[in-house]
Amino acid sequence: MAVQEVRELGGVPIKSWGIDVESDAWNQMRNISLLPFAHRHVAMMPDAHPGYAMPIGGVLAAKDCVVPYAIGVDIGCGVVLYEMDIDVDDVTRADIKAVMDQVRTNVPVGNGPGGSHQHGDGEATTWGLEHDPSDRIRPFVDAAEKQLGTLGGGNHFLELQYGEDDRKVYFMLHSGSRSLGKKTCDLHVAVAQKAAKRWHIELPHKDVAYLPLDTDEGKAYMADMRFAMDWAVENRRRMGEAVTRAIEAHLGETPRPKADCHHNFAAIENHFGEDVVVHRKGAVRAREGDTVLIPGSMSTASFVGAGLGNRETFMTCQHGAGRLRSRAATRKKMSAEGTNLDDLMGDVYLNSPGDVSDESSVAYKDIESVMEASDDLVRPTQRLLPLGVVKG
Repeated sequence: MAVQEVRELGGVPIKSWGIDVESDAWNQMRNISLLPFAHRHVAMMPDAHPGYAMPIGGVLAAKDCVVPYAIGVDIGCGVVLYEMDIDVDDVTRADIKAVMDQVRTNVPVGNGPGGSHQHGDGEATTWGLEHDPSDRIRPFVDAAEKQLGTLGGGNHFLELQYGEDDRKVYFMLHSGSRSLGKKTCDLHVAVAQKAAKRWHIELPHKDVAYLPLDTDEGKAYMADMRFAMDWAVENRRRMGEAVTRAIEAHLGETPRPKADCHHNFAAIENHFGEDVVVHRKGAVRAREGDTVLIPGSMSTASFVGAGLGNRETFMTCQHGAGRLRSRAATRKKMSAEGTNLDDLMGDVYLNSPGDVSDESSVAYKDIESVMEASDDLVRPTQRLLPLGVVKG
């Protein structure tokens, strides 16, 4: 399948591979398409759905400018996959439960005052990254140190899986930069909105406020974004260490990292003969041969794929199944239909400190249809099925 729909709504064309794309997502993409620096066209992935300013699953190639909300509040959020040499047929239900319960013990989860998202005694963890944070975000770093190695909530997860074809056991985890990324985004959105007033910039919507790369403000955002991306990688690495300890203890195997994919970031790349800032929000870079990770929902398949380098999406593919309905709408639908989360999960073991019905498969688009719609963006190489899940 190729592009599903093209709309011209006053700006550059909007090219969509999307399934069941809501009107709010089209309206948000229209605002993005009206930005004067949008390069050639903008794109929506098969999993596209409304976000802040730009849809999740949106792609913008910008000439010499950056839009903070077109990257989002969880800068550097992404997915890591670990592989093992264990055959799933040698893993019992008791093994799965023991691993996932230990993972739940090892990795703090949740958000806010009610979440166990801080390490142990609350002392700040030590950390070391290649770059130092700017003075602008140093307070955010100090506050977020306790969150390194923690999952968070929402759609973040820790999942034991097996390969449908090779029958090997895998582990996938999904999280990002935690509070550091959100505070960094919020800071620079406010700067961009104030700058728009100061520079007398007419915006299609206040949330698409932008910063030219050749300004101090634009350079500051790019530097802070890159630090938040590093922070997200470190967060995932620490969770990976905690997961490894659990798997070693109960399965006697040491997992090996296979791939780590960001899906909320911007990068300077060359497309259609121009150097541009490619904003990917809930979207994965999928150059030809790139390994990409595309998780489903808690009870459905996830995929490993190879990018096809599609120029029309600026070499990008979807980052997951994509939300089909809101959390409230999901709960309402499940209640009206008498749907039970345990029934939806089937044999998949779930460990969560609270009710996560709003993250069930009812909330998400059908991952198989999403993959079918992306057959010119990514080639599936592995189909992974869930064994056990930890949710925040």
